[in-house]
Amino acid sequence: MKVKMIKLLIAIVLGFSLSLVRSESVFAKDKALAPEEVVAAHLKSIGTPELLASIKSRGISGIASVEFIQGGVGTQTGQGIVVSAGHSFSIILKYGSPDYRGEYLAFDGTNVDVANITPGQRSPLGDFIFRYNGVIKEGLLGGVLSLGWPLLDIAKRNPSLKYNSEKIDRRDLHGIEYNPRGGMNNVKVKLFFEPDTFRHVRTEYTLKVEGEQALQADQKVTIQGVLSPTGTASGQQQPVTITRSAGIQDPLRYSYYRLVEKFDNFKEVKFKDSNGGEANLILPHSYVLEYSVEGQGSSFLAHWDLIADKWMHNGKLDPLVFKVH
Repeated sequence: MKVKMIKLLIAIVLGFSLSLVRSESVFAKDKALAPEEVVAAHLKSIGTPELLASIKSRGISGIASVEFIQGGVGTQTGQGIVVSAGHSFSIILKYGSPDYRGEYLAFDGTNVDVANITPGQRSPLGDFIFRYNGVIKEGLLGGVLSLGWPLLDIAKRNPSLKYNSEKIDRRDLHGIEYNPRGGMNNVKVKLFFEPDTFRHVRTEYTLKVEGEQALQADQKVTIQGVLSPTGTASGQQQPVTITRSAGIQDPLRYSYYRLVEKFDNFKEVKFKDSNGGEANLILPHSYVLEYSVEGQGSSFLAHWDLIADKWMHNGKLDPLVFKVH
């Protein structure tokens, strides 16, 4: 009898202990963090404060691709470059087709410049960056790839931050609503971080505009794409030229803009520190831009990808790289 009582007591104690562990685990998981906690942990995930402060310039190159899904079809492959020095930042994507040569998004620390894809005409992505240039002036575009990344100097930038965890693509992520001083022309910004590593994996920019007058109404852009092999005798993809409307078309009752940046494939990037020793940072090697527009009678969706394979830190950069030419 005593043995049975002892076993029963042990079972009760163990059950109670496990219940406490589960409760603490659930509490820890559901506990909201202060935005400052997320930012501090995020910076640690990149490198030490001394190492981060020592980086004066960065150059990245790799294979770039683009896929037009709505408002045009087809894929292109080429080369991509991301360069940064201080608050200056440029993304250069070059493809082989004369119908769509690529993108050149540049900020020289003062002015934002975007290349035209044809004389007098910007692409939908370039048009958005040009019109709502706060996303690049604030240092948000490019995430940690940019040395102007505002979380590196959050005290000086002094934005309004609000924590809100979310589930995206079946992943629980730490989320921060980022609102810079003075706003950003009604563009809403959300930053997302992995729960365990606090690496920055996603930024979302969203905007809803009513009764907008398009800057490039009735303009056209031609994309060299490919047709599906279905129905062809050879089973090979067939080239085709697609003409679509560019920019946001007028009239629109509402225009919905959405730009999403995705960062993945985090790995060490090694370089020489100021003392000539070897140092490393943890940075994303996969960078994706997804841009979409929805509105009355208009839609557009495309993905731009860059896989980084070459890195340069504290090298000499020509200032002209931060101006479109």
